[in-house]
Amino acid sequence: MLAASVARVRRAAGLTLSAVAARAGVSPAYVSQMESGAANPTVRTLCQIADALGATPAELLGGTRPGAAAAVPHFPPRFAPAPLLARADGHRGIWDLTAPGASRVGARLLHADLGDHDHPTAHPGEEFVLVLAGSCRVAVAGAVRLLRPTDSCHFAATDEHHFTDASDDLLMLVVLTEE
Repeated sequence: MLAASVARVRRAAGLTLSAVAARAGVSPAYVSQMESGAANPTVRTLCQIADALGATPAELLGGTRPGAAAAVPHFPPRFAPAPLLARADGHRGIWDLTAPGASRVGARLLHADLGDHDHPTAHPGEEFVLVLAGSCRVAVAGAVRLLRPTDSCHFAATDEHHFTDASDDLLMLVVLTEE
């Protein structure tokens, strides 16, 4: 993996073996040996080569640059109207609005049903809640607020949180990230 990475990054940067070698303080033959997999560099030499290429050692070893966004999975879009039952009196439920195959974000429509969030819980990711109708109370990390139509709350889902006092006409959109 390292050999292919060094060669790919060098070519993408438009650098010759000699240019990388001069920047890294090694011989062109050594860079060539690295690219062919014949040389096994020390950590120090790997750092010098990475620096000469404008990369990080982690990138050359198959990782990503710190702070770089991970590849976003591809999935087809979902186009669908919100369930009509979500607006009908006497019907309670939770409807998943997430596109099939999505793995980073989930969207749910809740009508007078708090699911497993009616008692304190915590999980990875983030949550964004938007109240469309009705009201409920949200408790997040010790803070409690009454949410009414057009009120929202965005929080780290790792903080303990739960919802209470849902009105019979509560309708809210919940967006969750998954990590």
